[in-house]
Amino acid sequence: MSFLEGRGSKKSRASAEEVRLRTQYVDPSLHFLNWVNQLGFEKSFLGRLAYYLDRKFDLRRVLLFFLFALALSLLMFSDFQTIGHFSVGDVAKTDIRSPMNVTIVDQAATEEKRLAAEKSQPVLFDYQYDAYDPVYNRIYKAFRIMRIRVDQTYWPRSDFARAMKVRKFMRFKPEFMNALQVKVPTHIFEWLVEQRFNVEIENILIRVVSQWANEKIADIVDPTLRNSDRQVIIRELTPNGNGHEMLMKMDAIKNMQDMTQFPLDGVRGFAELNEQSRYNVTLLAHSLLLPNLTLNKQDFEERQKKAWDSVLPVQISIKKNQVVVSKGTTIDPVHLSILNAIRSKEAARRVDFLALFSALLFVLLTITFISFLRRYSRDKIKIESKDILIMGVVTVLVVILARLFLYVMDASLADRFSKIPDFAFQVAAPAVAGPMLVGLLVNSTEIVWIFTVFLSTVLAVMLDLNLGVFLVTLISGIAAAQGVFGCKKRNDIYMAGLRTGLVGALSSLLIFTMQEMANKHVFWGAGICGAAGFCGGVLSSFVAMTFLPLLESLFNVTTDIKLLELGNLNHPIMQELMMKAPGTYHHAMNVGNMVDAAAKEIGANPLLAKVMAFYHDIGKMEHAQYFVENQRPGHNPHDQVSPHMSKTILVAHVKDGAEMAIAHKLGKPIVDGILQHHGTTLISYFYNRALEDQNENTTGTVEESDFRYPGPKPQFKEAALVMLADGIEATARALDEPTQSRLNSIVENIIESRFMDGQLDECNLSIRDLATIKDTFKQILLAMYHQRMEYPHMRDGKLIAVKQQNELVADGVTMKKRSR
Repeated sequence: MSFLEGRGSKKSRASAEEVRLRTQYVDPSLHFLNWVNQLGFEKSFLGRLAYYLDRKFDLRRVLLFFLFALALSLLMFSDFQTIGHFSVGDVAKTDIRSPMNVTIVDQAATEEKRLAAEKSQPVLFDYQYDAYDPVYNRIYKAFRIMRIRVDQTYWPRSDFARAMKVRKFMRFKPEFMNALQVKVPTHIFEWLVEQRFNVEIENILIRVVSQWANEKIADIVDPTLRNSDRQVIIRELTPNGNGHEMLMKMDAIKNMQDMTQFPLDGVRGFAELNEQSRYNVTLLAHSLLLPNLTLNKQDFEERQKKAWDSVLPVQISIKKNQVVVSKGTTIDPVHLSILNAIRSKEAARRVDFLALFSALLFVLLTITFISFLRRYSRDKIKIESKDILIMGVVTVLVVILARLFLYVMDASLADRFSKIPDFAFQVAAPAVAGPMLVGLLVNSTEIVWIFTVFLSTVLAVMLDLNLGVFLVTLISGIAAAQGVFGCKKRNDIYMAGLRTGLVGALSSLLIFTMQEMANKHVFWGAGICGAAGFCGGVLSSFVAMTFLPLLESLFNVTTDIKLLELGNLNHPIMQELMMKAPGTYHHAMNVGNMVDAAAKEIGANPLLAKVMAFYHDIGKMEHAQYFVENQRPGHNPHDQVSPHMSKTILVAHVKDGAEMAIAHKLGKPIVDGILQHHGTTLISYFYNRALEDQNENTTGTVEESDFRYPGPKPQFKEAALVMLADGIEATARALDEPTQSRLNSIVENIIESRFMDGQLDECNLSIRDLATIKDTFKQILLAMYHQRMEYPHMRDGKLIAVKQQNELVADGVTMKKRSR
């Protein structure tokens, strides 16, 4: 006894100490809250602005998403490889690989190509086709004037006197040169005077000029332009400026710097002259020579500059993970320039700023799409925190898998198969596993679509804004999400992977062909990319199958795959329901058949609706005898209890069923279906009994709200279907004679009463959906409760009547015997 008292006294002292500690304990968060309140931040302008933004734009959720996007961006742009510092002559101890794609300009090779392009540019000459027309007139005028002077001069017969006359005639030389517009040597003029400016000499000169007028003659001083193989553009000068251009080689043009190109041997009358005369005529003719091609220096230099600028820089392209310096190789200046360029690009990249800007881009993209859908979508989108968390985890998972896949492929296969395009490795990554997983774990198609666009953008940004990767991931991702919709078994995911692979193959092939159309090996590369796109879709299905069970357990998500498992009637709960409440079990099967057919007609999820119907009344197992479908004829336990107690027992089956569903991890959709399948409907029978008891006892008041289920009302189509089918099937079961008209009336009345009671206000059923549901339920009820006719010739399984000799009754129809 003393021992018990001692223990009791110690226990009492411990309890007192605990009470004292509890009374003295102050939550530290209260101190922090009081400190924040003392600051008065909520009353300041910034505080009111922050409160407004948080209320208007859900600022806290946006900030959390920005932090996630920033962390995701840092993961995307973090480099696992860096280039160290090297000098010329160092020996590489290991293979030095480039951590990124980098392009370096080869200045020397670029300069050489530009000079070659500049030299290969055709020389531009302006051609004046009538350049020699004034020369004819000047020759004719000069010789005619001189012949007049000769005729006006007396020429003595003695040689000496004639020589003196010639000297005196020299005073007319300037007049001759002015008329001819060329400089004439003295001895040539004297020779012409002696020849009395013979008409034959004049004609020879005119014939020579006429011959040269048909030639292309230029005065080319620059030796760099004298290459005979160089192209020449001859542009004809016309008064209206529309002369055409022709292309020829330099050797087709005669250069005035080389007089050997202008012989007079073929000119008529030239051969009859003596040697001295031929020489003088040649000198005089060459003095008349002028170019009809003029170098257009300005336009030529402009064309050279364009040719210089049109030469693209010679680039050295280094791919990511490509070996820049092999192990044991001595680093030379070319290696050093490449390594320095890579290091400079790494320094200029600034991963912190890059991650910041990409995070802002992701936030902007997501807010824009969600705002658009919330405003213009017919069904208001409700994004739950769990869905956001699922998409975040899947995004990080896909980014990690994609980076690891690309790193392994680049390190192991890129060097061995250098002809395989980088695009092939990129589309082969299991990126569309993300839309597959989200399509299986999240019910909203709009959210899956937004996630697919977001993930495609993330991968494109990670791969240097690769538009091809964005398009392939977007198209294949949508196909993947569509492929996993309505999976009936886990093997359907593999089939979805095959279909996604075909879509990925086709999109990869088309996009690569469009990008590399100028490449002569485009079709070979397109085939490789198509095969890689197919592998990417199939590989994504394996990844989705691997991580789906883990994500289902981690987030307690009920996917269609899990619904298939729950739809197995061998589930322990269904077996227990069949044993404890067989009537409820049969009722659940009928409701399941009804909602399955109706869901298919209105576009809801028939699998979810059917499984929800199977489990919607599992809470009745606790008090199965209080529900009419489980009662024996003539025995009703409600007769022994008050209406309030009966109401409490009936309402309790919702709470009990939800608790059982949570305990057995049936998933949130099943729990929601159990909680919502009665909504806030009125238990009218016991409410009316309570009113009768009130009238008899005249004590207390009966409130209608006390006899309503606690709700909530159905929030989605499948829950609404279960509510309607549950009430209709239960009422139809109670009919003694389930005729077609009575069954149709039950369907019409119950759906109308639920609608008028506001039970369907919070789900997205339309009036057209309700009409479709009515027609479907009527057909199903007629199939389940069709009235069987009595066979007049049968009773208790025995034949009791055969009409006349030639008549018999079969299946209630009178038939005549065939005569033989």
